[in-house]
Amino acid sequence: MPTPNPMTVNVVVGALKHSGVPNIVVEGKDDQIIYRELIERMEITAEVLYAGGRPQLLQVYERRSEFANVPVAFIADQDMWLFRGIPAQYNDIIWTEGYSIENDLYSHVNLKGRVGNKIEYNQTLDSISMWFAYKVEEYLGKNLGKTFKSIRDEEYVEVAHRLNKVIPLGKTTLASGLDFLPLEHQRVKDIRAAYNLQLRGKLLFELLVRFLNKPSQGFRNATVSYHGLYNDAITLPESDQLFSRLKLEIQEKLREQKQKIAAQKSTS
Repeated sequence: MPTPNPMTVNVVVGALKHSGVPNIVVEGKDDQIIYRELIERMEITAEVLYAGGRPQLLQVYERRSEFANVPVAFIADQDMWLFRGIPAQYNDIIWTEGYSIENDLYSHVNLKGRVGNKIEYNQTLDSISMWFAYKVEEYLGKNLGKTFKSIRDEEYVEVAHRLNKVIPLGKTTLASGLDFLPLEHQRVKDIRAAYNLQLRGKLLFELLVRFLNKPSQGFRNATVSYHGLYNDAITLPESDQLFSRLKLEIQEKLREQKQKIAAQKSTS
C-alpha cells in the first residue's frame, strides 16, 4: 500500500534498503490517487514511496547504489524540464509526457467537452498561456549557462499560482500586475497549441472546475470540486491510455532491475 505521508530522503533510502518487494518511488502524496489506482491495475505486490518532491526524488535516485539489491522504478514530473530537456544522468527515470502527471491524465480524458461556454473558456486559456509563456522564458533565461548538476535543487520560477491569482473570478483576462507575452509570440503559440501537456496541470483542472460551476452565479453553489473531478477523470475509460503506458514502463524497469540483481548474485 502507498505510504500515507511524504518521507525524507534518508527515510526513503532506509526503507528501500530493507524492502523485500519491488518499489515505485514518486514525488509526493498529491498524486497518490493515480498511483494507488496504478498499483491496483498492475496487480502486483509493490510499495509506493513518496519522496516529498522532485529534488528529494532525484537525491534518492542518486543514492540507488545503497539499495542495489531491490528492484525500484522512479516516476517524476518533467515540470520546467519539459522546455529545456531531461538531464542525461536522469534518463533512467520514468518521466511524464507533459508538465506533470495531472497533464498526462488531462490529455487523455475529454473533460473539456463538458464545458458549456467554450468561447470564454478558450479566452481564459489564451490569457493563461500568455502568462505561463512569460514564466517559461523567464525560467530559461534565469538558468541560462548553468549545468544540470547545479540546478537539481534550483529555485524554479514561481508558477505554482492558484487560478484565482492568475485569472480573477468572473474574468477571462489576467490579473493586474502579472507579466505576460503577447498572444502572437511563438512561445505563447506553442504552449497554447499543446496546452493540455504544457500548461501546469493543476491550473487546467482548476479552470475546468470553475467553468463546470459557471451556471451558479458568484460560484456560491458550486457542486464540482477539484478532487471530485480528478477522481472522475481516473475512472473514465480513456484514462487507461495513461495507466497502460505507466504499467508497461514500470514493468520494464523492474524487470531490468531484477535481471541486474540476479546477474550480480550469480557472479558473487
